[in-house]
Amino acid sequence: MLTKEEAVSAGLHFLRTLAYPERANSVVMLPDTAVEFRFGWTVRFDFQEHIDTGNPAAAPFASVVVVPHSGAAHFPPTHLPVADYMELCATGNWPPRKG
Repeated sequence: MLTKEEAVSAGLHFLRTLAYPERANSVVMLPDTAVEFRFGWTVRFDFQEHIDTGNPAAAPFASVVVVPHSGAAHFPPTHLPVADYMELCATGNWPPRKG
């Protein structure tokens, strides 16, 4: 089980190295927004340019990263509420089965 600090660190590593390597120095984690679920953690983040200007065009498309207790951070699907996605993962019902 990851601690909140470990989840924030894993999320930051994912964002800076895999998701947004070209904007690595712009990624700002928001650790006070971290929420623990049975499956892992969710943590919100932003880009410094959006924080500085408030310009919605400078904001990330998806502003939450999922950090499962395994540590393999990723983005949640955008068509589901995050809490629903986390519950589906915790119960083994993600990904959805066909048929």
